[in-house]
Order: sequence, then C-alpha cells, then structure tokens
Amino acid sequence: MTAKGRTLKVGVFVLVGLVLSTIAVFTIGDSRRVWERKVEYRAAYDDVAGLRPGSVVRLGGLDVGAVEAVEHGKEADDNKVYVTLSIVREEAGRIRNATVATIEGKGLLGDKMVQLAWHDGTAKELQKAGKDPNAVVAPQGWLVTMPAPDVMGDAQKAAQSAKIALDNIQKATETIADDRFKEDLQGTVRALREILEGVSQKDGVAHRMIFDPEEAKRVDRILGNLEATTANLSRVSADARDMSARVKSGPGLAHTIIYDDQLAQGMTGTMVELHKSLQAVRTGNGLAHAVVYGDDQTQHLMGNVNAMSDDLREIIANMKAGRGTVGALLVDPTVYEDIKSLVGNVERNQVLRALVRYSIKQNEDKPRVEVKADTPQPAAATSEQKKAGN
Repeated sequence: MTAKGRTLKVGVFVLVGLVLSTIAVFTIGDSRRVWERKVEYRAAYDDVAGLRPGSVVRLGGLDVGAVEAVEHGKEADDNKVYVTLSIVREEAGRIRNATVATIEGKGLLGDKMVQLAWHDGTAKELQKAGKDPNAVVAPQGWLVTMPAPDVMGDAQKAAQSAKIALDNIQKATETIADDRFKEDLQGTVRALREILEGVSQKDGVAHRMIFDPEEAKRVDRILGNLEATTANLSRVSADARDMSARVKSGPGLAHTIIYDDQLAQGMTGTMVELHKSLQAVRTGNGLAHAVVYGDDQTQHLMGNVNAMSDDLREIIANMKAGRGTVGALLVDPTVYEDIKSLVGNVERNQVLRALVRYSIKQNEDKPRVEVKADTPQPAAATSEQKKAGN
C-alpha cells in the first residue's frame, strides 16, 4: 500500500470519528437540553450532601436543567452553601413560590440531583403570611429549600435501634433460659391445669356457670336486669339533662336563683344586713346582746321570769287541788249543781222578772245625755238582755 492510500484511509477514519463524536455530542446535549435557552435561580442550603456543578435538576420527574455552580458565601461567618440552578426557559413558568428545591440521591452510586416539587405545607405558610403560593418565581429569584435527607445517618439510627432490640431480645431469652423461671412456668401451668380440672369436674359456681343450663338462664336474667337498670339510668340521665337545660333556659325559681343578677344582688344585700345585725348583737348593748351573751340586768330579768313561772305553777297546782273559788268551780261538782239550780230558779221566778223589767223601764225614762263624738256610746241592748226583760 502506497503512502497516499494509507493517508487517505487515516483521513477517512478520522472523519468518521469526528462525525460520530458530533452525533454523540448532539444526542447527549439534546437529551439534557443543553442547546436550549436557560434561566438561573438560586437556592441556599446548610449542607449540599455532595452536590456538584453539572448535576441534574428535575421537575416532576423530567430533567429541566442542571446545577450551574455550588459555592460558599463571600463572608467568612456565612455558613450557607449557595447553589445556582440553570433551568430551561420553557419550564421556568412552572416554578412557583410554593416550589421547594430538595437534594436527593440519583441511583445507587451516590450521585446527587436537585428535585423541584410543589409543597403543600409551604403553600399554607405562604397563605398565612399573605403571599400567593401560585405566583411564578422571577429569574434570579430564591427558591424555598429543605434539608437534604441524611441516608447514612438514618441507616445508623436504624442500626442502633436494631441493636437495642437485639439486646432486649437477648435479655428476654436469658430470663427464659433461667432454671428458676422454668420451674415457675411449670408450676403455673400445673396450677392452671388443676384449676381447669376442678372447674370441669367439681360442682362449683364456675362449673355451674359453664355446664348448668339453669345457671346460664339465671345469669341471662341478671344481665337482662342489668340492661334494664342501665336503660333506667340512661333515662334518668336524660331527665337530669333536660332539667338542667330547663333550669338554664328558664323560667322558674331555680333559673331565677342561679341566673338572676338582681336576685343575687338582693341576697347579697340581705346577707350584708344579716351580718350587720349579728355584729350589732355581738357588739351592742341591747336586749338581744344581753339575752345571748348575758349581763346583770339579764340575770335579774331571768330571775323574775323564773319566779313568775314558779308562782304560776303553784297557782295552777292549787286550782287542780280544788283550793279557792276558782278551784272549787273547776273541781267540785256540787258548786256547779248549785249555780245551775240558782240560774234555773231565776228564770222561773216571776218576781225577779218583774224587778228586771222595772229596772229596764227606769233606765229608759231617765233623761238622755248628749255624747260627744269622741265619747263612746253605750252599746245597744243585746238579745239576752231583751229576753231577760221579757
């Protein structure tokens, strides 16, 4: 092969390689939307968990851009990490105020990416703050961020929890493996077996409740009565609730006593007056204070009352014994008969009747005396006097 033919073959090979490389670049660039116009946004994180420039930015599972830069703040005391996101202009209208940028893992190799998604909690917080969660974020605007999930930390926590659970299981198994525990468990099982044998074979309350139909019926009746009692209690509770509602809504004495402010004020005034009266009795010098707390005057008065009581008791005892005129009238029946016969004879005695008529006539013939308005007039003759005159 001549040198010219060898040069031609090398040129053809290089040309084919350049064509294939160009096709590959365009294919990769088209899949990552390298050739489209971009809009930049910014986000701040405490930890980017290994996020690098060129990492994918996804929105709803679709690649919409890439990470342009990852850098610290300009100030030394600024601990934030600032990320610049380059988003396709056509997708920029989907990024709203409630869109949150989180750093997530991409595959099993540890690569990171930025995930953009709508967050309901952020939307509610924005609404409370008076902001529109659906407003589009302007270019060069700041996105809401959330901490990147710490997969390794979660795995370590899970491992620690698993270790604690295994330790607890080990302690439990050591307790079960103890000979004393085995003996206790065997004794418990043996006692339980004896109890069950006694219930099934011996005539007792438990045996009758399980095997005796009549006992079962009695228990059913008890349960029925309990159910009826419960129903009665429910009705009583409903009545009490209705009564409470009626007292609350009124009218009625109970409602007035509980809810009437005027009555409460009146009762308060009454209590105040009663307090003042009791205080006056306690501190004053009147009769009530003397009666309650006692003094020389009260002792003299009580002595007189006691003496009067003794005298009255002695007079009543003499009257019961028939002593004196009143006692004779009350006790001696002969005095009563004499007075009765005397009154009866007076009624039948014509002479006495004539004397009575004469006395009445003399009184009528006497000149009348004018009586002033403030002087009481003599009462008219009663029907008994008229009868005696006749």
